[in-house]
Amino acid sequence: MSLLGRIVVIIFALLMAIVAAGITLAAGILLPEWQVMDSDPVERVLFFFAAFFATSYVGAVAFMPALLVIVIAEAARMRRFLYYGIGGALVGLASYYGTNMSVRLENTTDVAPVGNALQLAAAAGIIAGLVYWLIAGRNAGRWREPHTPNAA
Repeated sequence: MSLLGRIVVIIFALLMAIVAAGITLAAGILLPEWQVMDSDPVERVLFFFAAFFATSYVGAVAFMPALLVIVIAEAARMRRFLYYGIGGALVGLASYYGTNMSVRLENTTDVAPVGNALQLAAAAGIIAGLVYWLIAGRNAGRWREPHTPNAA
C-alpha cells in the first residue's frame, strides 16, 4: 500500500473511531436515564442529537492526542490491539483532564451532572482505540515494507 493510500485509511479509521467514542459518550450519559424518560418520541430522539454533539466534541478535543498515538504506532509498526486500547484510554483521559466541560456547563443546562465522567472518558477512548485498530491499526507501518507479488 502506498503512503497516500495509508493516509486515506488512517483518516477514515480516525473518523470512525471518533464516531464510536461519541456514541459511547452519548450512551453512557443518556442510557442510565432512558427508563425514566417519558415515552415521548422527541425525548428519545434527543439521544441521537446528543450522540452527534458528543461526536463533534470528541473530534475537536481528542484529534491531536489521537494523531500523536497514531504517528507513534506507524513509526514503531505497533499492530497489537492492546496498544490501541491503552492508547485510546490515555487519549480519552487526556481529553477529559485537558478540558473541564462540566464547569462550563454547570449553570447553563438542566442536564444532571455525570457522576462517572472519568470512567466514561476512558471507556470511550478504549472503544475508539479498538475501532481504529480494527480498521487501520492492524496494518500499521506496512506501507514501508517492500511489496512482494504473490507467485501464481
